Amino acid sequence: MNHFLLILGLLVFAYACRTFHHRWVAKLGWLVVLVATYLSGYYLTGSHFCGLAALSTWFLLPWVEIVSRVRKLRFPLHSEVKHRFPPSREIFPDLDEITSEVEEAGFEKTDDAGWKWEETDHFVRLFYHPGKKLQANLHVAQQEGMVLSHASLTTRMENDETYATTNYPFSMTMKLAPEQHLNRCQEAETFDEMVAAHEAFLERNHVEDSKIATADPEAMSDTISQDLGRQIEHNLSQGVIVRTDAEHFRYTWRGCFYLWYEVVKDMLSV
Repeated sequence: MNHFLLILGLLVFAYACRTFHHRWVAKLGWLVVLVATYLSGYYLTGSHFCGLAALSTWFLLPWVEIVSRVRKLRFPLHSEVKHRFPPSREIFPDLDEITSEVEEAGFEKTDDAGWKWEETDHFVRLFYHPGKKLQANLHVAQQEGMVLSHASLTTRMENDETYATTNYPFSMTMKLAPEQHLNRCQEAETFDEMVAAHEAFLERNHVEDSKIATADPEAMSDTISQDLGRQIEHNLSQGVIVRTDAEHFRYTWRGCFYLWYEVVKDMLSV
């Protein structure tokens, strides 16, 4: 009984930590979950080996999902990003509110676009800030009744390099091309904070304003298609994915290990 109360107390403490927005407190909550999992296996069997086995399930479950489902999926080599209507308020009720926040930061809406990968329907609202020569995207992804949204900021250089900041909460599904640079910014609570984080990212990488390319607001959906295509070509060359026919690709075993590593890395860094 005492063991049960100890584990229950740890789980309650972990949940409390996870409700905090502070990164290190949330990380502590995840570590406490791991400790509780280990102790559950140990107290049930009296074996440290079983405790470690219970702990390992957190890392084996993503691998099972990747091998049993993701590796069987086929994805299009070329995704046409084209104009489309935004999702309804029932699907994503915060779109207008977030749009207003972006526009108050000096960005101008240029288009609504989207594309589809397997069961996932992607919508993106495009913005541009002429003074900063900065592109902003609001993304909404729908899959099997689930809706995930995130924002991104992209600075494009004259030499085709890109510097992007995003609050996307999950691991990368493919490697970035060498000319693509990413800054993950999950701690930003407002759009203005995200813009500040992106500007700090540019400063750390010594990006010169004179070398930033001026975008054509009317062609921003085409640049998204180009970014996707560039990333797919890089992952083909790296053996992360492989063509299944002229129009589709799938993940290789090397790609499965890459996905698993990214998921585990995110689990440990949260």
